[in-house]
Amino acid sequence: MANHYDREFKAQAVQLVLTQQKTGAQVARELGIPSKTLYAWVAAYKADPVEPFVGSGHLKAEDQALRDLQRRIRDLEEENAILKKSDAHLHQRSEVIFRFIHEHRFTFSITKMCQILDVSRSGYYAWCHRPPSTRAQARARRVERIRAVFTTSGERYGSPKITAVLRREGERISQKTVARLMHDHRLRSRVTRKYKATTNSRHTWPVHENVLNRTFSADRPHAVWMADITYIPTEEGWLYLASLQDLYTRKIVGWAVDRRMTQDLVIRALDRAVIHSRPPAGVLHHSDRGSQYAAAAYQERLQQYGMTASMSRKGNCYDNAMIESWHSLLKKELIYLTKFRTRAEAEVAIFAYIEIFYNRQRIHSALDYQTPAEADAAYHARYG
Repeated sequence: MANHYDREFKAQAVQLVLTQQKTGAQVARELGIPSKTLYAWVAAYKADPVEPFVGSGHLKAEDQALRDLQRRIRDLEEENAILKKSDAHLHQRSEVIFRFIHEHRFTFSITKMCQILDVSRSGYYAWCHRPPSTRAQARARRVERIRAVFTTSGERYGSPKITAVLRREGERISQKTVARLMHDHRLRSRVTRKYKATTNSRHTWPVHENVLNRTFSADRPHAVWMADITYIPTEEGWLYLASLQDLYTRKIVGWAVDRRMTQDLVIRALDRAVIHSRPPAGVLHHSDRGSQYAAAAYQERLQQYGMTASMSRKGNCYDNAMIESWHSLLKKELIYLTKFRTRAEAEVAIFAYIEIFYNRQRIHSALDYQTPAEADAAYHARYG
């Protein structure tokens, strides 16, 4: 079955190459696409990061001039931001500069940082692959143990309690050291989590009956899709994730992110699911009664795709338990273990989790310990 990729998927795949220590060939293999295809996407993005993947048409002269000006302004803004961040590192030895570049690799271009800080890219990458010293290895072991205690506590323990736990285990360490390592690795205690509502059922849009009625099983792919919205905290603010999950394969067939929770967010997720999966008419689409899903624009899109709408009963979260369970899994395995500085950083991590790990690598007991992609392939190999 031919694969189809939308602009968002291409851009997210490119960001995975540009922001992680992986080769293009490795990312392509993990995403299940030809290397030459991914390299073509990377080239298209580098040629025009503002509007990549828009076709091969030529811009008018004045449009091209505006595009060049916007690109130059963006470059100057990035250079200024790098200089502000790196002021204390400008006259440091190379190792300190390389550490700064590594810590900010998700925020700024590695090439740009190397140019401004007057170090070579090859030197930076050699530093990345250099075996750590004995002292660095000991420090890394301490950090991992601190992180483990912090995670086990539900991210509730601060440096005093973590120090106490480590000392009970026989570790000779001061609270000052624990506090410094926690600060360096952005491990901040949070006694309570902010709750962000994602369902607004107080609207005037028509709602549909609960056709699914908690029948959380299907006999084929694309018989039932479950839809829901969740939220991810970043230092820039909330990032909202709209997801669609196939009930038979457990695969996340479509998803989209945005800083606002709107009709456009859920429509983009639905469009991506249809572009990628090309489902036959007759999919049962189940969601909660939120205004985004009940809105006329979204319901018209479902009709356009030949889908039947089903909605949870009012105030009954168990009617949409499957996709809500998946969002809980995402938070447990990724979100709660990561401090995202920017929404863009969170988006890259979510893309890698869904498109590489969850859909293609994570086995599922309900699928006889197959991955969602394997379950989908096995069905089509057997039934066509």
